[in-house]
Amino acid sequence: MNDATMSMSGRIVVSGNGSAAEDSFKISASAPICGGSGSVSLCAKPNYRPSISSKGGVSHNITADDLVGLSNMSDYDISVNKSATIAGQDCNVNLGMSNIKTGQAGSLQINTNVEAVGDVTVTLAQKGSKVGGDKQDADRASVKLNLSDKLNIDDVTASVEYDVPSQDATVNLGYTNGDVKLGLKSKVNTSSQAASHKATVNYSGIEGVGIAVEVDQDIAGKMSVTKDRYELRVPFSKDGGVNADDVQLRMTWSQDL
Repeated sequence: MNDATMSMSGRIVVSGNGSAAEDSFKISASAPICGGSGSVSLCAKPNYRPSISSKGGVSHNITADDLVGLSNMSDYDISVNKSATIAGQDCNVNLGMSNIKTGQAGSLQINTNVEAVGDVTVTLAQKGSKVGGDKQDADRASVKLNLSDKLNIDDVTASVEYDVPSQDATVNLGYTNGDVKLGLKSKVNTSSQAASHKATVNYSGIEGVGIAVEVDQDIAGKMSVTKDRYELRVPFSKDGGVNADDVQLRMTWSQDL
C-alpha cells in the first residue's frame, strides 16, 4: 500500500450572470492491487459547494453552518481496474459502481485487441453510472471498434460504436494537420433514422494556449480558450448568438494529500 495516492480536486466557475461556485469537488484515493496488475480507486464527494451570487442582491452559502457539509459525503464512486485473460484474449477490465450512497449504478468496460478487427471496447452500464468520467443518461450495452489501424491513413483516426438499447450507431472521424485537429461525430438511430452531428476544431499553434470550437447541426455550440488551469467558455447559437450571462471562466485545481 506504499504506492497508494490521495488527492482532492475541484473546479471553480465564474459566470457572466454574476455568480461564482465550486461546481465540482471530490476527494480521490487509489492503490495498486494484485501485485500491481490492477488498481482500486475511491472517489468521495463532500456535501458542500461554496457559491456566491451578485444577481438581485448578494447571496452566498459561506457560513459556519454551511461548512458543516464538508464532513458529510453526498456520495461515493468506486472502481476496480485489472488486466486479465478472457477466452484467450488479453483484456483490460474496469468495474465501477457510481453513487453508492444514493443510486448504486454499475458499469463494466472491457478493452482488448482482436487481430481481425483491431481494438475493441465492450461497455455495459446502468443509467447514472460513470464510464470514462462521463455520466450515462440511459442504460448502455455497446461495442466500439477502433478502425484507425485498419484504415492505415496518416493523421486520420476513426471508430464506430453501436449501442443495443438505444439502437444508436456512432461514427467518430478525426484528422490532424500540424497544429490543427478536426473532428466529426455522427450519431444515427438505426430504427428511426434520426441523426445528429457535431464538428470540432482544435488549434494548438500558440504555445501554452488551446483554442477549440464545437458546433452541432443546428449551428449551436461553444468556443473555448484554455491556458494552464483556466478555461474561458463561450456558448453560442445561430438564433441567440452569444448570451453574456452564459459565458464562463473555469478554473480547475488539485492538491495531493
